[in-house]
Amino acid sequence: MINIKSIWENHKPTGDIIIKTRIDEIPHLNCFAATNHITGQHLYIMSVSKNVAIPELKNYRFKGVEIYTLPFEDKIELYIYLLDNELKDIFSLFVQNILEDIEPSVTESDAITTTLNVVSKWKKLFDKINFNGLTLEQQKGLIGELLFLNYLLNNKKTSTNAVNAWTGVEQEFQAKDFTLGSVGIEIKFTSSKQPRIKVSNERQLDAESLNELFLVLYSTEAVKDNGISLNSIVEQTRKNISTEEERNLFKGKLQLYGYFDEDKEHYGKMYSLKKTFAFNVTSEFPKIVKSDLPLGIYDTSYSIEISAVENFIVESETIIEKI
Repeated sequence: MINIKSIWENHKPTGDIIIKTRIDEIPHLNCFAATNHITGQHLYIMSVSKNVAIPELKNYRFKGVEIYTLPFEDKIELYIYLLDNELKDIFSLFVQNILEDIEPSVTESDAITTTLNVVSKWKKLFDKINFNGLTLEQQKGLIGELLFLNYLLNNKKTSTNAVNAWTGVEQEFQAKDFTLGSVGIEIKFTSSKQPRIKVSNERQLDAESLNELFLVLYSTEAVKDNGISLNSIVEQTRKNISTEEERNLFKGKLQLYGYFDEDKEHYGKMYSLKKTFAFNVTSEFPKIVKSDLPLGIYDTSYSIEISAVENFIVESETIIEKI
């Protein structure tokens, strides 16, 4: 994997305003990680021939990121410029995604088309980020996902790939909350006195191309003291992550979720974990998936009674065994 963030971090002043490092891992394309030496802002540059058609870019711009082109000698340079340094961890994930997707491109035109497709996906993700803090339901959902992330971090078999496996923030790519190879895991968190499984759309329990799909439900109750808060589980996760690179990745994914440290004062509500349920979502598991719906019906939400799926309960260790 190309570590774009480490390239930026290793940039040293050269006397130029823009410090550029060519990304040699993609030798057939002219791609650069760059830093504005004056402002410290990061950017990504792709240089292509003048005869490569690049569409109007005004519809590709989004919060904290500027996208534009500049002529350079006999080339055109596409700039993706980070304006808000608070978003540098998200920006790293964004550019990483571009590099991974353009690597198989045969021509510069293919690479530009692929780049703008990735930009469009990430624009949708950025537009969904709540920069004014998370709602209570969003906080609960994030606590649930971080509880399971810590379960993976604390298991030798999954600890090294746990943060990468957290794909819940990539919902625009129709990912499951966690994806490890051909195994997917959906996470639910409830503080209801009568726990049930709330499914928000027909994609969540669709195994799609997975060999195995599991659902984990954390049943909790709200408490005043000695419980789990969003802030406490975030700090616990940071301590459990062993490398700086993974902590940066984790921070970027938190920001994609809408969690920013400056909002911490709003995330003190605590919960006590009563019980953890794990279910094997087989073809017989009661659910609604896309193939069940008439044409034109989508985003179907529904609830499942625990008593209706007791036969599908498995031990949490079963999930690890299947990975």
